[in-house]
Amino acid sequence: MSRRKPSELPAVLMLLPVLVVIVGPFLWLIVSSLKTEREIGRGDPFSFPAQLMWQNYIDAWNIGNFGSLIGNSLINVLGVVTLTLLVCAPAGYALAKIRFPGREWVFYAFIFGLTIPVQAVIIPLYQLLSNLGMINSLWGVTLAQVSNGIPFGLFLMRSFFMGVPNELTEAAKIDGANHFQILTRVFLPLSQPAISALLIISALSTWNDFFLPLVMLISPGNQTLPLGLVRFASTYNTDFRLVFSGTVITFLPVIILYILTQRRFTEGLTQGALKG
Repeated sequence: MSRRKPSELPAVLMLLPVLVVIVGPFLWLIVSSLKTEREIGRGDPFSFPAQLMWQNYIDAWNIGNFGSLIGNSLINVLGVVTLTLLVCAPAGYALAKIRFPGREWVFYAFIFGLTIPVQAVIIPLYQLLSNLGMINSLWGVTLAQVSNGIPFGLFLMRSFFMGVPNELTEAAKIDGANHFQILTRVFLPLSQPAISALLIISALSTWNDFFLPLVMLISPGNQTLPLGLVRFASTYNTDFRLVFSGTVITFLPVIILYILTQRRFTEGLTQGALKG
């Protein structure tokens, strides 16, 4: 490690400006959210507050009804990650280890979904959910987000399962295991890195999703956190301390989740790519 450090110094120096550009706005937002309205209006955006105004967060939480918004987002995220795993893990196993006519074409059909943005199919998707009575429903948004995330999840799980030796499958079959038992007792325990990566990606993308909730959700009581933040910011657009505090409340859980899971996230994507 001591021999590596001098060679890594140029790369570190090159990445420092990038780090400042990326992290700087978040730090500025956090500092500004702890100021009084008078301090924000002074015109010195880089000054520190004379006193940390934690009351700003309490006011924003109560006025913006962030507790309900976070609850809706958590329900949405849990539904998406659960259904995505229940669909992508068996489908990935089937496309990786079960031979049937047209297997490759089925896989390519799913992968083709990666090239289609959700905006291109939003009208038929809206009509379908409307016919099912799922407009202005969290479950309607959840199903739409699951369908949008299946192509990538299927690709990730299939890539990982392709790297599992066929000898393990054959040995399990000799012991009398069926495909369901092979998946749950052999493949899923081995694929924890890929599963972790899939769950993290699904959770982050769902938590930050704005477009589908904007189209599908109407009632404020059913809205998720990003949509509620926009409504809150447009209502109190002149009260910057509330807007800044509400924005921090929105993005802070995502940053904490990524910091806690970044190692498993990286391992899952790397192992999946190598095995694929």
